Amino acid sequence: MRVLTFNIHGWRTADGRPNLTAVGDVLAAAGADIIGLNEVFYPRRLDGDNRPALEALAARLDMHFVFGPCIRWPAQDALPADAYGNALLSRYPILASAAHHLTPIPGKEQRGLLEVRVALPGGRPFTVYVTHLDHKDEESRLVQLRALRTWTVRDRNRPHLVVGDFNAISIWDHAPGSASAARLAQHPTLGHLVNVAGKGPQVVAQMEKAGYVDVYTRFGPPQAQTFIPAVDPPIRIDYIFAAAMPPASLLDCGIIHEQAGAEASDHRPVWAEFDLEQLS
Repeated sequence: MRVLTFNIHGWRTADGRPNLTAVGDVLAAAGADIIGLNEVFYPRRLDGDNRPALEALAARLDMHFVFGPCIRWPAQDALPADAYGNALLSRYPILASAAHHLTPIPGKEQRGLLEVRVALPGGRPFTVYVTHLDHKDEESRLVQLRALRTWTVRDRNRPHLVVGDFNAISIWDHAPGSASAARLAQHPTLGHLVNVAGKGPQVVAQMEKAGYVDVYTRFGPPQAQTFIPAVDPPIRIDYIFAAAMPPASLLDCGIIHEQAGAEASDHRPVWAEFDLEQLS
């Protein structure tokens, strides 16, 4: 079973061009069975297709889909205003889904958690959660994470995944006191990743404390890059977290690198491979 998470930048490339075709190309090549998407507008339509972009993407990939709205944004360009949130695509039947609002924070965008239960081959239910946390400060992310855990804790004894753009760095990538953490702390817009009341980054550590495995750390090198704009050091803020899954079920994990300057989004997709037999 291949799982993938991808922040698609609101159906636009980093320079503002519609990216439905480009996103579809990336996902078709990836061959994932379950795909979590962030920054999805639905039912937004793009030039060249009269269907909502999410429906067109699901049809191209021959996958089921579900959308979980977080907020509604006013029109910011020539495209119609519509709901904004997370989505999930699945080759497996979708049994049920629910869109949860995370704790509202004054002055912050409303964030959400999409909960989806799919039927794996053989009929066994399996839950995947898709989320996208605040992009400006770790304290807000921690508030949202506590709300997220009130939903995911119900699956604590069952194998499940939490995927998405956490807008947070891992101590595994940037340890407190390291040169990379010091450089990030001085960054004019990304200092929030490490400046948290002197405590350092905590969101990923809290996920791991709750029993989640940051799958990438089992297979990739530290200081990989999932946020494409040039940052020194590079940052990995998109995650696949696995819980209550046998270690042998984790087969591989990686980050998809497109041609430089021609990327579909301002994020890179992260994928992970799991052995279904280990989950049966």
